[in-house]
Amino acid sequence: MAGTGLRFSPQALLLAAVLFDVAIVLSAPHSLIVVITVVALVAMVCLLTEASFQRILLRSLPVLPVAGMMALLTPLRGIGSADPPADIASLLIQSAPLILQLVLTSWLSVLVMLALAAICSFNDMLYAAERLRLPQALVLLLAFVYRYVGLFRSQLQSMRTAMVLRAPTLGVRRQVLLYGNLAGALIVRAQARGNRIHSAMLARGFAGKLPHVGRQAFGLPDAALLAVTVLLGFAFFLV
Repeated sequence: MAGTGLRFSPQALLLAAVLFDVAIVLSAPHSLIVVITVVALVAMVCLLTEASFQRILLRSLPVLPVAGMMALLTPLRGIGSADPPADIASLLIQSAPLILQLVLTSWLSVLVMLALAAICSFNDMLYAAERLRLPQALVLLLAFVYRYVGLFRSQLQSMRTAMVLRAPTLGVRRQVLLYGNLAGALIVRAQARGNRIHSAMLARGFAGKLPHVGRQAFGLPDAALLAVTVLLGFAFFLV
């Protein structure tokens, strides 16, 4: 967990983030008060845990154009209605509140999750998932995907480099046809490496559960955080 200020347990932070995102989604459409409240709460938590709110805010901004482009497709459903608008411009004007709602919902949800990622390390979130009784198989899957995604990327890049060196003049059509064989070879390599990794883990005493040392237990600050989250979630429905 970042910082040395007020400490929250990982399970409380994960649960609060999920509850907050659920409240954001279910309470749409959003008013300006809701947007300001969510941003202010994220800033307050970042201040208490000494995380960088400016960095989190900047990292959340790219979701706005992506969500905006996706939200613009939503009004197209009105074209096939019994009383369609005269043109696309009228349709977009009528659907402006819905488009704004979708964009704000996506941005606020991503903002909350980015704050969680900045405050908690990945190991802390895995510990929180276990304490919240998530299936052990799912927790292990997330851990291994996070641990070996870099290895998978390097294997893919190695195969891509080998293809370019062996066939620098290969056309686009032949490359597309070759990708199927490359995908099969990558799966075979991943399976073989996975078996070796599993054998090495068993040799080192792995018993199907990840070790966690020195994690913080649920305390009074966590109870206060969850209480504020629940109260604000209910308040969003009344605004």
